[in-house]
Amino acid sequence: MRNLLERSVGPGVELQFEIAQDAPLALADSNQVELALLNLVINARDAMSDGGRITIAVDRAKANNGDDLKPGQYVRLSVVDTGVGMDAETLKRAIEPFFSTKEVGKGTGLGLSMIHGLAVQLDGALKLVSAPDKGTRAELYFPVTTALAQVMELTHLEREDGQAVARAKILIIDDDVLIAMGTVDMLEDLGHEVIEANSSASALELLKAGSDVDLMITDFSMPGINGAQLAEEAKRLKPGMPILLATGFAEMPKGAITDIPRLGKPYSQAQLAREINRLLPNAPDPQA
Repeated sequence: MRNLLERSVGPGVELQFEIAQDAPLALADSNQVELALLNLVINARDAMSDGGRITIAVDRAKANNGDDLKPGQYVRLSVVDTGVGMDAETLKRAIEPFFSTKEVGKGTGLGLSMIHGLAVQLDGALKLVSAPDKGTRAELYFPVTTALAQVMELTHLEREDGQAVARAKILIIDDDVLIAMGTVDMLEDLGHEVIEANSSASALELLKAGSDVDLMITDFSMPGINGAQLAEEAKRLKPGMPILLATGFAEMPKGAITDIPRLGKPYSQAQLAREINRLLPNAPDPQA
């Protein structure tokens, strides 16, 4: 990810890498971890308006009794910046859902709440250390695994019945460019053709123009027309097209439509593949 990270932070920020050569293995979805790392780096960049240094480190860490983690060995992925830092109150609220110190429309990536959720899902944790004018240290912990690494050509996954995942043309809508990029990568890895839109309005333009789409996957929380409203309009334009709503909301807001299949963020590539096959059982086999 070095080139992507360097492009994302720009010329005013120095990137340093401290990767332990003897770092152990962890079992995690690479797309999710990459998106989480990119989000942490961009948060660090945004905390340094006048430039600075971001250090990305990977090493082994041990958790003892009394930590937020189960005792044991962990792979620790750290992102450390020299930015403005956070006071105690901001730090305490940093991983709350929907909490942000950024202007409306300036949010990026999964958000600290969802990165924390990803780590917990993997029996790990997100830890933050910060103080005003002292920068911020974000640490992601993943349990060490004893499984052996396997190199796989991931052109498709299999359903529970052993059949290959169907290949489809999929429209993905998310106003957060980083999340959209991560989902596009996962879908293309599965062998699908992907059309990306970063607003409900641009998605509707594509559908009105007669774009041949097999499945639409949309975020819920977007400015203007939200994902639920987009889904209702898309149903009118293409009545037979399956729709999947990807959302970080634990519950949909009151009055929102509930008959559309939902996929909770953050999601793995395997979860995404299962939902696609559930919605497109008769799509052509990508190996055919």
